[in-house]
Amino acid sequence: MKKLITALTCTTIIFSGALSAKAEKKNDPDKKDVEKLLKEIGAEHYVERMKVRDFCSLKYEKTEDEDSYWHIYSGQLKEGGYHVIIYNNVPEYLGFYRVDFEPVEYEEGKIMLDSGDSDEDGNSYFYDLPLPDKGPAATVRIDGVPTKFVKNPKLEAEKTEVAGTKTGGIPVVPKETTASGEVIDYRDWTITMGGKQVTVNAIYVKFEKGKVTIKNSKNGREAEIPGSALSTEDQEYIKRMIAK
Repeated sequence: MKKLITALTCTTIIFSGALSAKAEKKNDPDKKDVEKLLKEIGAEHYVERMKVRDFCSLKYEKTEDEDSYWHIYSGQLKEGGYHVIIYNNVPEYLGFYRVDFEPVEYEEGKIMLDSGDSDEDGNSYFYDLPLPDKGPAATVRIDGVPTKFVKNPKLEAEKTEVAGTKTGGIPVVPKETTASGEVIDYRDWTITMGGKQVTVNAIYVKFEKGKVTIKNSKNGREAEIPGSALSTEDQEYIKRMIAK
């Protein structure tokens, strides 16, 4: 989709509740580490003489304890075009979109690509590259053209190794269980704090002194939640977790 807006620099765009001086952009990898990893993966993930630059950190979710971000890098190709390189907040390299237009701006839930066109007043036209809370879509349309997200094969292989598979000769890795035989797995937790109810997909870590520690499936962050803030169903689940 093509949009007409007044040109701004990436560093001047401010979301509601402006970013604080304590650098909420946590876990963004160093540009040198990004380049090193892309070279290690190789193939289409790294093109010779590709110039990688730190583009921005895009806030996507506010958890109980901190904000989370997609960390975006731009890879300029010698022959023309760009890689929009995306990390999560763990940080893990997720993959990239190959686009013909330079990423120059961002807003909540999207990266904005310069179309190269502007009106008579100097206002630039942009194409939207959506980046929703749930992560990069397998395919997006930019200027009407389907654009595929190229996943990090190393990360996909690691996920397969952890989860196991019934094909390809890789043995299935059983999920961890408690002493009572309860399977420890990611699930939706319903948490009520400050009068607000939220649902978080996370895995049980431990229960001590009336508080449960869970690990968020989206960003890998652990949070300690009072047992009283959990739903009845969650409290019953905890009882099964700690039963002997």
